Amino acid sequence: MGCQPPAAAPPAAEPPASPQTPPQGPSQAYRKEVVVAGSPFQGVHGLSLDGHGHLLASNLLGHSVHSVDLRSGAVSTLVGPPLGGADDVTLGPDGSIYWTGFFSGRLMRRTPDGTTRVLAKDLPGLNSLAFRRDGRLYITQLGRGVDALSEVDPDGNKPPRQVLANPGFLNGFEFGTDDRLYGPILLKGQIVRLNVDTGAMEVVAQGFAMPTAVNFDARRENLYVVDAARGELVRVRAATGEKKVVANLPTGLDNLTVGPDDQVYVSNMVDNDIRVVNPADGSIRTLVEARLTVPSGLAVAPEDPDERLYVADVYALRRVGGRDGKISETTRVLSTRLNFPMHVSLGAKHMVLSSAYLASVQVLDRASGEILRTIPNTNGIQGALELADGTLLVAEAQTGKLVRVEPTEPAKTTVLTEGLEGPVGLVADTEAKEPGVYVTEVRSGRVTRVRLSDGSKQTVASDLQAPEGIARHPDGGLIVAEVGRKQLLRIDPATGRATVLASGLPIGLPESEGLPPGYVPTGVAVGRSGTIYLSSDIESALYRFVPAP
Repeated sequence: MGCQPPAAAPPAAEPPASPQTPPQGPSQAYRKEVVVAGSPFQGVHGLSLDGHGHLLASNLLGHSVHSVDLRSGAVSTLVGPPLGGADDVTLGPDGSIYWTGFFSGRLMRRTPDGTTRVLAKDLPGLNSLAFRRDGRLYITQLGRGVDALSEVDPDGNKPPRQVLANPGFLNGFEFGTDDRLYGPILLKGQIVRLNVDTGAMEVVAQGFAMPTAVNFDARRENLYVVDAARGELVRVRAATGEKKVVANLPTGLDNLTVGPDDQVYVSNMVDNDIRVVNPADGSIRTLVEARLTVPSGLAVAPEDPDERLYVADVYALRRVGGRDGKISETTRVLSTRLNFPMHVSLGAKHMVLSSAYLASVQVLDRASGEILRTIPNTNGIQGALELADGTLLVAEAQTGKLVRVEPTEPAKTTVLTEGLEGPVGLVADTEAKEPGVYVTEVRSGRVTRVRLSDGSKQTVASDLQAPEGIARHPDGGLIVAEVGRKQLLRIDPATGRATVLASGLPIGLPESEGLPPGYVPTGVAVGRSGTIYLSSDIESALYRFVPAP
């Protein structure tokens, strides 16, 4: 959407708060407790069997390629951050591991001797990949402005060659014994057969809601298809297109691979798990399980005595009991209109979600969960909140602006202030004599107060390292996740004095190209009891810090 800066000159900055003093030790002791235990993935996507009793699993937001023991389900990391960010993964003829970086746009290879290198770059939306029997390697790009199939050099010596443009989002595919490519056309709900030499394409089966991947069975006669929106595993006879649902699973299915015994391994990005389906009888068992996916932004209603959390879990929006850790509600992406939430804030009647993943802000009815508005914004958005009159404030981390979005349609956007360095977290201060909003700046290391009347800025705290999540304590203090030092701070907004409440925290995934400063934000929320809640992107977990008596 277009941002219209105000006609007046940019507002002058207000004087900073009192000079900073080094963070002090805790003035009050807090007891750290687990609300929801972690998991080995930050969303699990592409799968591939290595032939030696292990399953390769790709972890896009966690920047990792993992190995899963097929007997025990134990997960180890083969390639970690920052090189391992993988949407799909496969094995090459020589045993090398290849993977695709959806956000980074890089095609990666790890040879059997452990050498990792970039084979190709500048491929936005890089998604699926597969080898043909003759060793030729093909990749797809979908989303982020691109829709294409290309051939790439497995050794990275030649530039990629586009084979097909705009097929309609060709996702997880595989080659048959006829050397034809078989894959899902996501936007058309079809499975197609494609001659990569001529570009000729024919429909094998159709009528799917959102097919995301296909793989052949052991005899190479049937295709197994995952339908993300319906949660179905469907068997398709390649010769005739005949379909049969062999298992019903939760929605959010992403990818699959089939073993020599025809056991089907299925990944679910919403549930962050891997399940194994026996097509002979439709039985399902869990290989790797999880409770959360990528918990980021957090919110809790100040009037809620039970302190139930709203968790922006990237692939879902969840309600989690702050006291008992029970997940009571889950709104899933892909099967709903929800747009991969990374921040969440609460107003009197509405909830506001923002997503750099899908470049949008959404306003929901708090009572019903109905999505009332979806507002595109491609400027690397992070935090967003709603004022009492329905105006939205949105932090644009890439442009350094804090913008207003009017409650009317079409959405009119103006700049409240600019010159912020990686704005990420927002918390309102609307009860003050001069209403304002506090902003964390991940690049400058500042917490800044912006006055709503004219956009003037005041530095509240500085010399922090990558502050992200921010919340207001009932006593008026600011609670901030200082991700660069892996600390939880309390900042006095009047003096700027910072007090360390907890340190050594599992927060701070490295940033990725293709997403804005702050990446997957660390969320902070404070309940009416004074209990502080924190999301862990590294562990995919939730913690609470309870004031000690």
